[in-house]
Amino acid sequence: MLNPRLDLAALSAEFAKDGRIRIRDVLDPAVAAAIAAEMAGLPWKVFCATGSGVAVIDPAEMAGWDRARQTELSRSLLQAANRAEGFAYFGYRMTEAWKDGAPDTALGRFYRGLTSPETMAAIRTITGSNAFDGAFAQATDYRPGHYLTRHLDDPKGEHRKFAFVWGFTRTWDPDWGGLLQFFDADAQPTQSVSPGFNTLDLFDVRHVHSVTLVAPYAGNPRQAVSGWYVSGDPLHPMGYTHTKGG
Repeated sequence: MLNPRLDLAALSAEFAKDGRIRIRDVLDPAVAAAIAAEMAGLPWKVFCATGSGVAVIDPAEMAGWDRARQTELSRSLLQAANRAEGFAYFGYRMTEAWKDGAPDTALGRFYRGLTSPETMAAIRTITGSNAFDGAFAQATDYRPGHYLTRHLDDPKGEHRKFAFVWGFTRTWDPDWGGLLQFFDADAQPTQSVSPGFNTLDLFDVRHVHSVTLVAPYAGNPRQAVSGWYVSGDPLHPMGYTHTKGG
C-alpha cells in the first residue's frame, strides 16, 4: 500500500521537530488513484455538531425539511462556529460501516491497510511511538460552506494518539479555503496546509488545529480519509469501534 520509496528515517527526523509532518506521494500511485475514483461514489451523510451533540443526516432527508427547520439548523451551526465550536461536512463512517469486514475494493483494502503490520510499523517509526494499536477512520468530503473549527483531538476516554489526514484531492487552490491550519497556545496560526492528492498529514493530537471554511467559489470537493491512531479499545461517541492492527 505505502510507496516503497519512503525514507522512514528522514520522515521520523522531520516529525520529531514539532510532532507533525506532511508526507507527499505516500501511497503507491495506482492505489491512490483507485481510492480517489471510489470516493466519488460513497453514500455521503451530513456530519455536523449541534447543541445536542453530533448529528448525522441524510442529504435527501434534509432536502425534505421545511424552510424553518433548515434555517434553525443553519442558525445553530453558525452560532456555535462563532464561538469556535463545531463542524459541518459530508462524511462516511468507514469504521462503523465496515465493522464486520471491509469490502474488497480499493477503499476497503486501504481501510484494512491502515492497520496492516507494514503501515503500523511505518507510522511507529515516523512518530517514534508504540503507544497505539488500532485506528478510527472516516472518509470526508468538504464542499462550499463546510468547516471544522479550532480544537484538540484528545477527548477523554478515546485514547487518541496521532491524527491523520490522507489526502485525495487532485486539484485545489488555497484561495478556496479548506486549509488544515495549526495554532499556538495564543490561538495564532503557525502553519496552513492546502489539501493535496496522495498526501498524509500526520500529527500528535496535542496540536490545536482546524479546517478553514470552504469558499462558495471552490471548484472541487476537498476529499480525504481522516481519523486517529488509538490505543486500547474505546467506543467512539459517533459510533465507531476501532480496527486493531499489528
